[in-house]
Amino acid sequence: MTTVVDARGSQLSGTAGLVRVALRLDRWRTAIWAVAVAGLTQVSVSALTELYSSPESLAGRAQLISSPAATALAGPGYGLDDYTVGAMTANELGLWVMVPVAIMALLTVTRHLRAAEEDGRLELVRSAPVGRDAPVVAGLVAAAVATLAVGGLTFLALLSAGLDAAGSLALAGGIVMVGFVFAGISAVASQLTAHGRAASSLGMAALGVAFVLRAIGDVRGPESTSVLTWLSPFGWAQATRAYVDERFWPLAIGFVVSLGLVAVAFWLVGRRDLGTGLLAERVGPPRASTRLTGMLALTLRRQAGAILAWGIGIVAMGGFIGLLAGALVDFISSEPRLEQMFPTGAYGAAAAAFSVYLVFLAVVAGAYCATAVSAARAEETAGRGALVLAGPVSRARWLGAQVAVAGVAALVMMLAAGLLMGVMAAISLDDDAWVGRMVGAAAVTLPAIGIVLGVAVVVMGVAPRAFGLVWAYVTYVGVLGMFARLLPEGADVLSPFTYTPQPPAEPMDWPPVLALVVVAVGLICVGLAAFRRRDVVG
Repeated sequence: MTTVVDARGSQLSGTAGLVRVALRLDRWRTAIWAVAVAGLTQVSVSALTELYSSPESLAGRAQLISSPAATALAGPGYGLDDYTVGAMTANELGLWVMVPVAIMALLTVTRHLRAAEEDGRLELVRSAPVGRDAPVVAGLVAAAVATLAVGGLTFLALLSAGLDAAGSLALAGGIVMVGFVFAGISAVASQLTAHGRAASSLGMAALGVAFVLRAIGDVRGPESTSVLTWLSPFGWAQATRAYVDERFWPLAIGFVVSLGLVAVAFWLVGRRDLGTGLLAERVGPPRASTRLTGMLALTLRRQAGAILAWGIGIVAMGGFIGLLAGALVDFISSEPRLEQMFPTGAYGAAAAAFSVYLVFLAVVAGAYCATAVSAARAEETAGRGALVLAGPVSRARWLGAQVAVAGVAALVMMLAAGLLMGVMAAISLDDDAWVGRMVGAAAVTLPAIGIVLGVAVVVMGVAPRAFGLVWAYVTYVGVLGMFARLLPEGADVLSPFTYTPQPPAEPMDWPPVLALVVVAVGLICVGLAAFRRRDVVG
């Protein structure tokens, strides 16, 4: 009879080889992520140092960041009484480094676990003397190495920008901790679901919940005094008080939670069969419909869960932002220095805040579009795409249906978010005109979202193996959308939001919007044409 020790040893056999393969496959992705995140961080901090060089400018910025809307967007607001560039970096920039690192960790683990299992690669690997737990270890090690690379290079970037070592270590430690937690979440999600897209959707939903918990908690209790803040990994990372009076113990919470999630993932992998998930899948054909048939119906059924998860997150965040409008107006009105920063008055301040938040929501909608196209790529690599294309279905129709569903879903998400934001703002500000303003402002962001979708389709058609570049582009667009004014001139030239009008803070300008529509349609057409001409994984 095999002993427990032998069984455990067999479960981990082949781990070293799989780790080497995983690290080799991810070496360029890791390098791109690390250089991109660290480079943007270094440039942003240098710009902040130059832009806010006087105590007066720092005090004005501290007043602005203490508003409810800014707190929800950025963080708990440590060190506002004596604001420094370091505290500004931690409060306003740190969260927007943590979010892409969390996405990177999620996608890395899903790619090595669930996606590899779904397309049959893991079954081939397991036919060799490779233990059951070895792929889990390899995926987690790949994510950990990538996260440490990003955190380490970001730490050096912070030091090179002139910030002190203790605060830089606390901020970089928070970034690494967040990556580890979401790698653990992805490992668990990969055991629960049978498809990579579902595992990614679960992970992204967890990220959205963590962000909203932190936002609501920080508004209710600045400086991490709300229980809700302490339910979020982002809250733990920001509670280190980097560049103020560093405390490292909150990081231990995240590392303990990540270890617990890894233990749960190992426990779950032994309770399912290869190629299956622990959550039951709906079986049988969908209910017949005379209105929606063929590829559109199949795609909509396949993406319904992801659309619902992303849609609820985007719309709920829009409603929360609208609810803060009255508090923001009162805050600006009570601060004469801030009223001077917004010459159009307090309502102008609300409009400016709404414009920034709409860009944030639009970037999230663009991230959904990237996941939708990534799901099409997963269908191809798993061989299911080739089976469909073997029938009377053209390549353009197969991919076009998935692009169409993603585009329409993003449109509905943004219009619904704008509507709820407008309704909440109308109630908060006692002005019904905000409903129409916010729906119109949300609609203006759609061409920029279309360009993100178009870039994903082009990469899918031209270089599908380099799909990680799409996520690098989404990160670039997100950072530039939030911090374009702080970066060197010309750094935002490739971001569609650079050319998008931002009503209600700015007047509507139709020519750039129409130009963005043309570019988005052109990119999608180019991607579909390239997909028709390349080989399909069978």
